Amino acid sequence: MPRPLPLACLLVFPLLAQAQRITTVADSARRLGEVTVYATRLGQLSGQTGRYVTVVPGSTLSRYPVTSLDDLLRLLPAIEVQSRGNFGTQADITLRGSTFNQVLILLDGMRLNDPLTGHFAGYFPISPAEIEQIEVVRGPGAALYGPDAVGGFINIVTKTFAATHRPDGTELAGTFLAGEYGLKSTNAGFYGQDKGLRLAGGLLNNTASGQLLDLPGGGRNDFKLNTYSLSGAYEITPKFSAAARASFDRRDYNAQNFYTNSPGDRARETTGRDWYQGQLRYEWSERSRTELQLVGTSSTDYYVYTPTTAPSDHLMHYLNVQGQHQVQVSTKLRLTLGGQADRRAVLSNDRGDHTAWHTGAFAVAGIAPAAGLNVTAALRLDHDQAYGTELVPQLNVSQQVSEKLAVRGAVGRGIRAPNFTEQYNSAIRPGPVPSGFNVGNPNLSAERTWNYEAGFDYQPTRALTLRSTYFNRYGRNLIDYVTVSGSQAAETTGFTNLNSGVTYRLAENLFAVTTQGIETEVTTRAQLAPGLRLDGSVGYTWVHLNVEGDVQSQYLSNVARQLVSGNVSLTHRRFTASFGGLYKQRAEQQIAASAGNNAAVLTPTYAVFNARLDLALLPERVWVVGQAQNLFNAHYSDLLGAPMPTRWLMAGVRIALRK
Repeated sequence: MPRPLPLACLLVFPLLAQAQRITTVADSARRLGEVTVYATRLGQLSGQTGRYVTVVPGSTLSRYPVTSLDDLLRLLPAIEVQSRGNFGTQADITLRGSTFNQVLILLDGMRLNDPLTGHFAGYFPISPAEIEQIEVVRGPGAALYGPDAVGGFINIVTKTFAATHRPDGTELAGTFLAGEYGLKSTNAGFYGQDKGLRLAGGLLNNTASGQLLDLPGGGRNDFKLNTYSLSGAYEITPKFSAAARASFDRRDYNAQNFYTNSPGDRARETTGRDWYQGQLRYEWSERSRTELQLVGTSSTDYYVYTPTTAPSDHLMHYLNVQGQHQVQVSTKLRLTLGGQADRRAVLSNDRGDHTAWHTGAFAVAGIAPAAGLNVTAALRLDHDQAYGTELVPQLNVSQQVSEKLAVRGAVGRGIRAPNFTEQYNSAIRPGPVPSGFNVGNPNLSAERTWNYEAGFDYQPTRALTLRSTYFNRYGRNLIDYVTVSGSQAAETTGFTNLNSGVTYRLAENLFAVTTQGIETEVTTRAQLAPGLRLDGSVGYTWVHLNVEGDVQSQYLSNVARQLVSGNVSLTHRRFTASFGGLYKQRAEQQIAASAGNNAAVLTPTYAVFNARLDLALLPERVWVVGQAQNLFNAHYSDLLGAPMPTRWLMAGVRIALRK
C-alpha cells in the first residue's frame, strides 16, 4: 500500500462511518447532480457534464481555515497548489500532473491568466464576498476556452455577472484577524440586490513583517497584499441587463529564491493588476440568451534580484472580447455558439516588447438522446500567432446507471502556446545574466496533448458521495526548464548576454510526456443532529509521469506523485470548527546551488494542516475567531529553495449581517 493511503483512510473512514449512520435533511446535502456548472458554457447540471467537477458555493467560503483563495484551493481534493508563501503571496496551480502554465483560470468565463507568466495565476482580482461559486473542472477545456486549459480549468462565478436569480436583500460580511509576526488580515465585502439592481464589492488585505528565513543572508518572508473590487449589474428592461466590474490588485513581497537557486538571491517583487470587465446580456426567452463580454487589464511586475543589480521591469496589456449565444432547442438538445478574440502585449526591459493576437470560434452541444444519458460535444477553431490554426475537439459522456450510480468518460485535445517569459526571459537583461537564472527560448513550439478519462460518481445516501476517475494524457513538445551550460543556452537562443562558464535553466520542448493517474474523493454533507451539520471532503490522487529521454525538468519533476488533501467542518448555531490539510509525496530532488556549497533540498514528503474555530457571540451574526496555519509546524519547501512559513497563529472577529 502506498505510504499516504493509511493517512487517507484515517481521514476518510470516519466520514464514511458517520455518514452511513445519519439521515440528512439539510439543503447542503442536495445530490451532486443538482449543482449547476457554468464553466461548460451550457449551464449544465454537474451530473450531465461527463466531467469530474468540484463546485464550492460562495456561502461556504467562511468555513475554511484559510486567508486567501489560493490557500483555499490547496484544501480541495484532486488539485495541487505549489506555494512560495501562504496568505496569497504566490502559488502555482496544477491539475492532473500538469505544469502551472497548463491550468486556465477564469472569472465569469473570461481568462485571468497573465500573458507574462503562469506564476501570477493565483492573483485573483476578486473579493470573496462577490463569489457565487468556484468551479474546478479537471481535464482539458481547450475546445471551450482555447489554449492553456490542458490539465483543467477553474471558473469563479460572481453574484453580479452570473445568470442566476437571487432574492432581493443585502449581505454584509467581514473577517478581521491579527496574529504573529505583525500579521493583519482583512476580508470584508457586501452584496445587495433590489428591483433589478445588483451591487457587490469588497477587499482582501494580508500584511505581515514575516518570519525569519533560513536562507543565506537571512531576511523575512514579509508581504503586503491588497485586493479591492467593485461590481454592479442592472436590468435595463426585463430582458436586457448590463454588468460592470473594476478591481485592483497590489502585491509587495520578499521573493528570495522564488525563481533562482542562487545563495546570492536577495530578490524583492512588486506586482499590480487593474482589471476592468463589462457584460451585456439579452434574454430572448426562458430558453435563449445572448451575452457579450469585454475585459481590459493592465498589469505590472517589478523584480529586483539584488539591491546592486538592474531590476526587471515589465508592463503587460491584455484585451479580451467574447460573445456567445445559448439556446435550448428542445428538452434533449442545448446549444451554445460563440467567438472570442484577444490581444496580449508586454513592454519589458528584460524580455523586450512583444505583441500577439489570438482568435477562436466555438460550438458546444448538450444532447440527451435517452433517459439518463447525456452527451456533450465541443469543437473550437482556434488561431494563434504562435501555432497557427488548430481544430480542437472535446467529447464527454455520462450515463445515470441508477439513482445512486453514474458513470462518465471524456476525450479531448489540448493546446498551449509558450508565454512571453518562456520565450524571452533574460533576452535583453543587462548582462551577464546571473548563474541559475531561467532563460527563455524564442524557438519554442506549442504544446499539444490528447486526454482521456473515465470515472464514476456513487451516492449510496444523500449524505455521502464517492467519486473516482482514471485519466491519461499524452503530450508532445511540452515546455519546461532544463539545466544546461551557458554555452548551450547561448547557442540555442542566440542571446548575447549569457555566460558560457555557468549553468542556466533553459526553456525547452521536451520530447513527449505521458501522464496518467487516479483521483478518488469522498464527500459528506450531513445533518448530525438538530442545529449541527457536518461537511467534509477528502481526496487521494496518484500521478505517474513518463518523460521520454534522459531529461530532468524543473516543474514537471516537482509534481506530487501522491496527494491527500481535504477539509472537514462542524457547523452549529454556537460555533464552527474546521480542519483542513494535505499530505504530499513527490520524487526526492536536490537542486544544486549555482555557487558555493549550499543546496536547496525540496521536501519530498510533508504534511500541513490548518485549523479554525469560530465561537458565536451573537448567533449567526458575530463570532470570535481563532486560526492556525501550519498547525503542527512542518518545515518544508514547495518550489526551488523558497521555505514555506512555519506555524502561524492568529485571532480576531467575524461578522455576517443579512437583511
